[in-house]
Amino acid sequence: MLTIDPQQLRDDIATLAQFVEPQTPGTTRRAFTDSYRAGRVWLCERMRDAGLTVAGDAGGNLIGRRDGSTPASPLLIGSHTDTVMGGGRFDGAIGVLGALAVARALRDAGIVLRHPLEVIDFLAEESTPLGSLFGSTAMAQGFTPAFLARDVSGWGVVADAIANMGGEPAKLLQPLRRSGDITAYLELHIEQGPVLEAADVPIGAVSGIVGIRRADIVCTGRPDHAGTASMAVRHDALATVAEIIQATEQAALSRLGAVATVGSLHVAPNQTNVVPGQVRFSVEMRSLDWSEVLAMWDEIVAAINLAGAKRGVTVQIGACEDSAPVQFPTWIRQIITQACGQFTDHVLELPSGAGHDGSMIGLIAPAGMIFVRTKDGRSHCPEEYAGNDDIVAGVNALLQAVLAIDTMSDMST
Repeated sequence: MLTIDPQQLRDDIATLAQFVEPQTPGTTRRAFTDSYRAGRVWLCERMRDAGLTVAGDAGGNLIGRRDGSTPASPLLIGSHTDTVMGGGRFDGAIGVLGALAVARALRDAGIVLRHPLEVIDFLAEESTPLGSLFGSTAMAQGFTPAFLARDVSGWGVVADAIANMGGEPAKLLQPLRRSGDITAYLELHIEQGPVLEAADVPIGAVSGIVGIRRADIVCTGRPDHAGTASMAVRHDALATVAEIIQATEQAALSRLGAVATVGSLHVAPNQTNVVPGQVRFSVEMRSLDWSEVLAMWDEIVAAINLAGAKRGVTVQIGACEDSAPVQFPTWIRQIITQACGQFTDHVLELPSGAGHDGSMIGLIAPAGMIFVRTKDGRSHCPEEYAGNDDIVAGVNALLQAVLAIDTMSDMST
């Protein structure tokens, strides 16, 4: 059985982890930063060393390509190399470096696939002030002119940020690829949850990715002196948001498998002796069942309006950013399950509660994912950890899945 070089993969993970932003916690390599660009320069070299032809696309994605023996549509494998602030070294990175290890193993074994193989590092999968899922959204959906023109203090204009990563914003008003352009997309990723560890299973097959709705909300009350303004006359924006946070939590608690979070708050004037006059905050909901997401949103909007009216606080609800749930095709799930079964005695199938580039690419191509066990289910923190043996098992399963898909003559979603 063909397998990857585990030592080279371990070395690559350790090297990429050295590309971090100065004076930041954990592994911080946010998209659009100098450290992120430097990591990509190194990655380009590693792709070329693996015999790949390297190029970027209009969406700022970094792609290493290996031609196939036929002019068939390509197989895509990869993930992302950007991180959150204070993140870990495994989220996204093992998907890109694992894909690179697969390409290297095929090259070393002299195997030429029927399909071209593309190893891809998607631009800006993680959330930034400019947005998230940049590269995969550009590939599968494109952007609106309003989004490309968005200007964020300290980060700049979205179109300029993409251009500075080698992209071509003028080409992004339409999707870069369409249905039929990609044979299949496979992504290896850490689980970022406790299921595999609890089951004592190193790797698992992913059934689908949750749908996500996000919205930014502004509550505007009235700033007053915290000592002289009586409780009866206050229009406290932060107290209003406190009620909304409780309602958000309750909306998710009443639905099995759903989650809802208020994760960002900006309070003004943010002084100890002033009643908060304005709060900007985010609300996010997730579920595999989109109807549950919509039901949660309706409840939360009702709670927002009720809390605002009760306290004399005006409410502005921004436009929703939606990412629909993705159920992976049965045939890809079966291939991944069989591939994982070659490296673990028990194959567990589980959904992803996190968003991934696969949720975008899955809109235009058959997609599938392999999860690798995560210690204590931790992610997006310096404590994030996946064992080397587990990662190697996952990458070897990815390799076997690529080989299996390449030999199929009939693919149906």
